[in-house]
Amino acid sequence: MDKGYLFTIIIPVYNTGKYIKKCLNSVLQAIDTDCEVIIINDGSTDNSEKVALEFIEDLPEKYKENFKYIKKENKGLADTKNVGLQMAKGKYISCVDSDDYISEDFYEIARKQINKGYEIIIYDVYVIFEKDKKMNYLSRAYTDYKDEFIVSILNGAISGSSCNKIIKSNLYNNYKFPVGKQYEDTAVTPFILSETQKIKYMPYGMYYYLQREKSIVATNTLEEAFYKICENVSEVINQKSKEKNIEEIVDKYKYVINEFVIDRALEYFISDYKISKSQFIKHLKDFKEKNSNIIDFIVDKNWILELENHYSTRQKDNLNLIFKYLKQSQYNKTSKIISKTIIIRKIRNIQISLKTLLKSIIKK
Repeated sequence: MDKGYLFTIIIPVYNTGKYIKKCLNSVLQAIDTDCEVIIINDGSTDNSEKVALEFIEDLPEKYKENFKYIKKENKGLADTKNVGLQMAKGKYISCVDSDDYISEDFYEIARKQINKGYEIIIYDVYVIFEKDKKMNYLSRAYTDYKDEFIVSILNGAISGSSCNKIIKSNLYNNYKFPVGKQYEDTAVTPFILSETQKIKYMPYGMYYYLQREKSIVATNTLEEAFYKICENVSEVINQKSKEKNIEEIVDKYKYVINEFVIDRALEYFISDYKISKSQFIKHLKDFKEKNSNIIDFIVDKNWILELENHYSTRQKDNLNLIFKYLKQSQYNKTSKIISKTIIIRKIRNIQISLKTLLKSIIKK
């Protein structure tokens, strides 16, 4: 008979032989016998398998049955997580990247909250830089100044990630990580956060998130990441609209759209325009093609003006126009608004600099 577990810890592995032992040690220090640990090697070509198998071999006898190791054909992180979910026997799922690590009381704190009926537990994140430890910082998974709790969570640190969260396994039932896509978590985790109100935010840095030079995050520009994340969000909305009325779907996940599309769009459009004006129109066309349903609802429901975001009144008006022109496929008009916004910002920066200079002269 299969043993039932409270927690299943999924550890995807791909060429992380340098880091995996530290990760596994941290998990071992955090678990009890009600945890299963599934190590999934996604076809690594380095010494990851050797390190993982040696670690399992050296486990204390009481944990020998709790650790499972499998090696599969390389199909990417999304497929690896899907395999882990299929294998999982735990009532709650925890994903720990094999180059990251966790605190000793990661699961002990979660047990107490689970006993109170919570279905998702979320922790703050320590961001650790491999090359420069002076850059390390604590990132909060909750923003206090937002009115809606779900908005505060979605606006927090790595809200799209599964790593700093412990999630009831049945909340994954209607979701699969999109194979072949980067930032695969954004097609699952933010939507799951919208499925339940039984979420507990714990203001403790319990997850250590390593920033290394060759990671997917580090090898993409922020602009590239934005476009890929938007595409992931749009595809989930499109898929779910086949099962239910599209109006019902977008209303349920409007805060996900607000966080990952609306609240980031203006800055990334501006920075992308600055990188290459000639490529910007092409990127806009691609953005419109892959996100047309979302763009339509953003405009038709007036979300830019009505939903809580970080924009000033002027910025909201500009972004609202940008999305209206995108809906109409008027890309040159969109580009002109971006250009004007950049010019206005430059003028304001000059004005601020002059005021600062004048103040310093007067004081002298």
